[in-house]
Amino acid sequence: MAEESIEELKKKLNAQTAIIKGYEKVLRLNEQELANADEIMRMYEQIIDYSRTELKEAKETVEANSMVSNLGRDELLRSLDKIKALEEANRKLREESLQFGST
Repeated sequence: MAEESIEELKKKLNAQTAIIKGYEKVLRLNEQELANADEIMRMYEQIIDYSRTELKEAKETVEANSMVSNLGRDELLRSLDKIKALEEANRKLREESLQFGST
């Protein structure tokens, strides 16, 4: 009877050891899964930061393009005004020229 209970205790001990090893393996897998999740979070944070930077740069580019367009438009309007003034000056010169020719 004593041998039987030693054998049964050994079986129980082996079963408990197997259960403990199983829990240790599950714990290691959970730790690895947690480490992977942390890495994924870091990657998403980097993507968000990169996207934020890209969005800011895109906004700045649009603003710069708008400023350049406005400057170009202003320059064009100034040039048109200058052309009109020169055309008016030429018209006056022609009128004066005709007046001198008729006298």
